[in-house]
Amino acid sequence: MKSIVRRDTGEDWKAYVVGLMKKEEVIEEGDEPTDDEVRRFDKKRKNKKVSNADWVSTTDPSARITKLKDGRTHLAYKAEHVVDIETELILAAEVYHGDHSDTKTLCDSVMEAQTHLSEAGLEAQIEEAVADKGYHAAEQLELVTSVGVRTYVPEPKRRGESRLSAKPVEQQRAVKGNRRRTKTAKNKRLQRLRSERVERSFAHVCDTGGSRRTWLRGIDKVRKRLLTSALVRNLGLVMRKLFGIGTPRGLPGEGGSAGLMQLAWLLIAALLSSWDAPSTRSTRGINFCGRRPRRRRAAEICV
Repeated sequence: MKSIVRRDTGEDWKAYVVGLMKKEEVIEEGDEPTDDEVRRFDKKRKNKKVSNADWVSTTDPSARITKLKDGRTHLAYKAEHVVDIETELILAAEVYHGDHSDTKTLCDSVMEAQTHLSEAGLEAQIEEAVADKGYHAAEQLELVTSVGVRTYVPEPKRRGESRLSAKPVEQQRAVKGNRRRTKTAKNKRLQRLRSERVERSFAHVCDTGGSRRTWLRGIDKVRKRLLTSALVRNLGLVMRKLFGIGTPRGLPGEGGSAGLMQLAWLLIAALLSSWDAPSTRSTRGINFCGRRPRRRRAAEICV
């Protein structure tokens, strides 16, 4: 936050507060207040706001001034995970600017996950999207519904009268359909899975993986950092499915070097079983357990 300057004048925070002190005649023109005097004046003044429209960082212009959940104000980005609630695999890990609210990014994240599924050569189509009530917005619900995805997004309690009747017919239809689905038992089951497995992915990537904070500058580099952490998370799930070991710490518990030899033999056996030899029947389509997977009609995802 010490790197932010005014977009119009280029003044840093101290110069801006000193200008306010001179304007309110707290100090005389030409006086130079101490840092303590500046802090005391800045702490007592009312209607103090820091808007991204007025301030920008000189070290990372892509970052946005954001108020965190604990009340602190930092330069930050907004990260989202799209998770398959059946396998817990992260289908998309997106990074947006910090001033992008949840009500603006639901459709973009869902379509990004569908693009990744298609690029991976899978025939699964996303048919249902589950999110928390922070993502509820008539425009986003209408966009997601228009691409053939059913939404399960709880509707938050808002003050005042509903303004749904003033919105277009397509948005009204999407909101009412989503409202009807959120009152079913299926929605309760999906919301429980979302709160468990999506939050678990953030715990692994942000807390255990160390991606809660970054010293990189620029949204492209931050996005690469988050994608790498999501890749490691998915790799750990695959390793646990294949060998029962998903982390390096799990190897000593399996017998140290003996576990390493067993892991190597299992890897070789898995590679040989998936090899398409000319004289043998094709084994393409074998899943991690060595069985042919059932055809998945849809992928249920959560953001």
